[in-house]
Amino acid sequence: MKHLFTWLILLLSAAPLLAQTSALPVGTGLKGTYYRGMNFEEKVFTRTDGQIDFDWQYTPPRPDMPTERFSVRWQGWLLAPVTGEYEFSTVMDDGFRFWLGGKRLIDAWRDQDHLNATVRIRLQAGRYYPVRIEYFQNGIESRALLQWRRTEELGGFETVSSKVLFTALPGSARPIPVVPPRPVPVVAATPKPTPAPVAAPTTPRRRPTPAARPATRPAVAAVPAARPAQAVVSAPIVAPAATPDSLPSLANLAKGAVVELKNLYFEQGRARLLPTSQPELNRLVLMLRTEAAARFEIAGHTDNVGDAKLNQQLSEQRAQIVRRYLVQHGVDSLRLTAVGYGGTRPVADNGDPRQRPRNRRVELVAR
Repeated sequence: MKHLFTWLILLLSAAPLLAQTSALPVGTGLKGTYYRGMNFEEKVFTRTDGQIDFDWQYTPPRPDMPTERFSVRWQGWLLAPVTGEYEFSTVMDDGFRFWLGGKRLIDAWRDQDHLNATVRIRLQAGRYYPVRIEYFQNGIESRALLQWRRTEELGGFETVSSKVLFTALPGSARPIPVVPPRPVPVVAATPKPTPAPVAAPTTPRRRPTPAARPATRPAVAAVPAARPAQAVVSAPIVAPAATPDSLPSLANLAKGAVVELKNLYFEQGRARLLPTSQPELNRLVLMLRTEAAARFEIAGHTDNVGDAKLNQQLSEQRAQIVRRYLVQHGVDSLRLTAVGYGGTRPVADNGDPRQRPRNRRVELVAR
């Protein structure tokens, strides 16, 4: 009887705490404002987004938005469910900035290809922290992801749930005092050049799915390893000798001279470089650093199989992704332009399946 009485006392004393925990509000997400332009130039629409986990691929966020060169700002509040140290992780393609509690934790406002960043911060249970996320998409692929986990736990990262995200503070909320963040200068990525118009084929063809785009070389995609830093910094270049060096000297090239980048490999039908392309690209970076005054056009080409418009788009995207790699590794962006020619400039007979792969290439053209 004595033990039963003791348990009743404990349950009664814990009842207020249990009631308070179960009464915590449930959020619905963050307020997302979508803009045309990479620097929030023209507001298009506003909505509530439950999670920051977007991979738009080659489609716009909404039909009235552009596919590329747009930006998004998410704002609201994050409710910490448990006191402790939290680790936030993101995948970025392209620009990404993240503030929490008035502190800028991640600042990677630049072109980048599916790069990672992680940061740690201590949060107090039951407190509401103002959150702000800014994102821009320049071209080709897109990725915006925000995950978290408690460092005391052994589990993996999970996408931050809409249940702890609020567009506005509940009436019972206890927000933390916040110092307004300082304005951040906007440095936008260099816009992609407008492609030359391509004549439509005489015989209408059905638009193929992305998987049916012309193949180059079989591949498996690579995702760079996560870096526990507030900003992403490109790794130093070391010229490897794993593949044959096919690059001639870039010194004293006449205007219009063409250098084919023979050891570049892409995913089939996509504008994503494979790890086996890095030796060639790293050699090219070192050579371009040596010839610091030279300017080049990066020209993408395909064969003539499939839809001509899609071929032109794919060739431009591949040229752009090569340019992006070079710029991220220290080559001045003003020295490089990226242009796609599709299948309009073959160097081999497209009618011969054995020669056709030669037309799927990326070239460096002296300017």
